Amino acid sequence: MAEAEALVHDRLIIVEVLVITLIGVLATTLLLYPIILSLNRDVLKFSRDLLKGNIELMEVLGSAIAKRDSDTSVHNYRVTIYALRLAEKLAMEAAEIRDLIAGAFLHDVGKIGISDGILLKPGRLDAEEFRVMQTHVALGGDILAKSNWLQSARPVVECHHEKFDGSGYPRGLSGGDIPLAARIFAVVDVFDALTSKRPYKAPLPCAEALAILRRDAGSHFDPQLVEAFCAIAEALHQEIAATPDAGVEAMLNVMIERYFFSGSREIAAPAG
Repeated sequence: MAEAEALVHDRLIIVEVLVITLIGVLATTLLLYPIILSLNRDVLKFSRDLLKGNIELMEVLGSAIAKRDSDTSVHNYRVTIYALRLAEKLAMEAAEIRDLIAGAFLHDVGKIGISDGILLKPGRLDAEEFRVMQTHVALGGDILAKSNWLQSARPVVECHHEKFDGSGYPRGLSGGDIPLAARIFAVVDVFDALTSKRPYKAPLPCAEALAILRRDAGSHFDPQLVEAFCAIAEALHQEIAATPDAGVEAMLNVMIERYFFSGSREIAAPAG
């Protein structure tokens, strides 16, 4: 009998200790919760500010190269929008689209190492000058190698001059061996070049530019990507052409906000 009472007493003591411990943990949690929330908000804000700073540096670097090459940074904005919309048409994942955005902005970063005499030459480059110009791809890869955050841009930077039939440079990749992001960018980059006014040429009408893309599908471009782009290009080109340069930049900023700051991991909804 005494042993049973002692056992009951011991159990009551254990229960009391557990209750007191749980109450203490709960009280501590309630006291620390506002502090934890505040710290978490600070961490999230710091992370967002850091990401925003990285994106701004990416834009500044890409725009600086674009202005050196063509006196305007709007080319970067346009080709990034074209690439992003094509990626949405293909229902690419949001993470892949973020990588594509980085690559589109920085595609010609290696041109920082090309002399003005070659980069800004108004006429056709001779064989040696073209060989030097081709080195901007390797230079771009070397520049991005210094930044862990910008590694995702390297497939576009290093492969956007590859051609679907293997006749491009620097590695002569063909077909599916060329990263998808680079195949996408090759299509939209040429389209924007054809439809843009330059000091040495007038812009081509959208229909003529698309005819050239279709003509070179299978040789220069991935045929499936050309067809997917042609399905959205006319309406998108009209929208961009009717928008002032500042508006094009604002349009892209909205897209960047969606893909970099919304926390979205879903597959992007197809456009059109």
